[in-house]
Amino acid sequence: MFHFNPMAGNACFRGWGGGNSWIRVGWKPPSTGIFKLNIDGASKGNPGKAGAGGLIRNHEGRWVAGFCHNIGTTNSLEAEVTAIRDGLELVNRLGLTNVDVETDSKLAVQLIAGSIFSGERVNSLVNDCRRLMEEIGSTTLRHVYREANACADILANLGVVVDGLEVFANAPSCVVHQLYNDAIGVEYSRQMKQHEDVGVRGGVMRQRLEHIATVF
Repeated sequence: MFHFNPMAGNACFRGWGGGNSWIRVGWKPPSTGIFKLNIDGASKGNPGKAGAGGLIRNHEGRWVAGFCHNIGTTNSLEAEVTAIRDGLELVNRLGLTNVDVETDSKLAVQLIAGSIFSGERVNSLVNDCRRLMEEIGSTTLRHVYREANACADILANLGVVVDGLEVFANAPSCVVHQLYNDAIGVEYSRQMKQHEDVGVRGGVMRQRLEHIATVF
């Protein structure tokens, strides 16, 4: 069964006047023996030319595999869910289990968790994501801020301009600098508006199976 629960966020600081808060955000490596899949979708126009992209890293922040995908013309939500589907397919193809999945689309996480519903086309992608998570094994899906998802954003924008689907055994040059910054723990300041939930990054959907394989 899938579970959708609140996830603690980063430390925050609020001014005495009750104004906006600032938090520090950055990519965090998974625990030892766990892989992390970051994915993102991009749509230039919403709807417009769209791409999906993502990458898998190990607990040291080292590149395992990545992809970018030109998905034609669509809206941002379909691009985000397509990216999750593509990323899970890559994880499944590599035979990895015990994977943390992160996206900066809170709406996509809510869709897959089943708390809201969309049109038939997106729901078909959502069902693909749920099926793949069952096949993969122990997986976690959570929302993160875009500052913690920068490598995936670069690959999603690359997906807008490539032809078809490209899978990378090694990191493409366009993402190497950000990959390094993530690996050494660079963080970025993010201003939170008063109406935003401070210290909450979104939801988590977990599926745990007894068999866990670690692949490096």
